[in-house]
Amino acid sequence: MAKCLYCQEKAGWFQAVCRDCKAMLAKLQELGTGFSFRDLLDALMATSASNAKIEKFLDADLRGQGSIRDMITARMTNELAMRVGQPTDTDSLKVKQIREEEKKRPQIPLKPGQCDPMRR
Repeated sequence: MAKCLYCQEKAGWFQAVCRDCKAMLAKLQELGTGFSFRDLLDALMATSASNAKIEKFLDADLRGQGSIRDMITARMTNELAMRVGQPTDTDSLKVKQIREEEKKRPQIPLKPGQCDPMRR
């Protein structure tokens, strides 16, 4: 039995995508291009997929160019920058690189109420 390209769970015989991920893909396509992240989450939660499966779906990086979450973050970043008059060319690959760099950054143990000095 094949594994789903998105969630890596069982997809069925000769299937590349499981039933839940197919439903989430359909919801994503229904939304079009001008949706908020909240709209997306509401649409995905309306499917029968579990929260864990939704997270796996959003984190799927099929082509190595960034996950669905990275693509949405890039689009929203560009829209926000455009609205405040700032030029930007953020794409999902740049978001992926930033996310991966953030994971590699050493985490400083903070006391309650203390701010991260790298985020000022």
